[in-house]
Amino acid sequence: MIDVTPRSDPNDANMKIHYLVTSLETGGAEFAIPDIARTLQRLGHQVKITACEPRDRVAATRLDEAGLPYEILCRRRRSWPSTLAAFLVRILADKPDVIWTSLSWATRIGQLAGLITHIPVVSFKHSASVRRYTYRMKDMSRLWIADSHTVVTFLHEKVHIPAAQVLAWPLFRCNPEAPEAACWDGQSTLQLGSVGRLHEVKNYAPLLEALAAFLERHPALASRIHLTILGDGPLRAELESTIDRLGLKETVSLPGFSAEVAAFLAGLHVYVQPSRYEGMCIAAHEAMNAGLPILATPVGELKNCVIDGQTGFILEGDLSSALGSALERIFAQPALLQQYGRAARNDILEKFRDEAYTRAAATILDRISGLKR
Repeated sequence: MIDVTPRSDPNDANMKIHYLVTSLETGGAEFAIPDIARTLQRLGHQVKITACEPRDRVAATRLDEAGLPYEILCRRRRSWPSTLAAFLVRILADKPDVIWTSLSWATRIGQLAGLITHIPVVSFKHSASVRRYTYRMKDMSRLWIADSHTVVTFLHEKVHIPAAQVLAWPLFRCNPEAPEAACWDGQSTLQLGSVGRLHEVKNYAPLLEALAAFLERHPALASRIHLTILGDGPLRAELESTIDRLGLKETVSLPGFSAEVAAFLAGLHVYVQPSRYEGMCIAAHEAMNAGLPILATPVGELKNCVIDGQTGFILEGDLSSALGSALERIFAQPALLQQYGRAARNDILEKFRDEAYTRAAATILDRISGLKR
């Protein structure tokens, strides 16, 4: 049994943490909040959740299901002075021991609030990219929490945050009970799938172009392959137009958002993640947990968790060429999918146990307890 109890002084136990996130829209960082909050509570601390704005509110459903109350500062995106004023009203009334921020806009608001109130700020970083103001304001967060070891490296090398100010909390816990995907028989339609917000960072438009190019070279396979992208977002209309233009209406589906991700993954044969940049990429880890081989660009933690030729295929360089080569190999050697999928699941079950997740949280809380107002 692993002891995950923080080694804090008893007088610092039961900290009051105000968790500020940019929005409650669809996204990995937002969907991780219930697990984060429950873990912090289980380790003996109070957590109050606030979002700067609602957006599509899909993540709010997960908070409701978890029985976690939350507040929203503004009905829509407001100027930073307006949002900051609304947040200051909350924290001056509630007087938290620490402000914990997630995503860029919330981090900006939280850092300014901490500067005014002298409340220490810790900030989550969920991807290997930053906005300009993040560079300028990086020292206003006393501690940075990276959602993966890749982001730790990024914060050190690119944002120039000292190693002592960065800790990792990989935001994925394996689920040994998750349904496993069925193996492809090599004859039925190959089901490709992806889960993500329909946003330019996920790179879905180039994926569609690459798939169309592959089918142009192999027209006989048009009826033997199908791609489903589960999610919604601002690029829906553009992606639908691209599907029409490329003649992929029978090959690609955009069913919208669904909370039934585990069931969706279990119905696939291959998972595709063509992102421009990522942090942890929880969706890809969930796919590996389901025993799916992965086709992924080498960004964020994907370049570490997807091992080319062992747990999937790395889509490096030109996406069209890389996707085409991977699909040609899959159709030539269908047995590879079962081999890679099993290796992916075993790797996830070994690396992302609940004990490791909780131990990382406890280490962070230990450090936070030393931050004095």
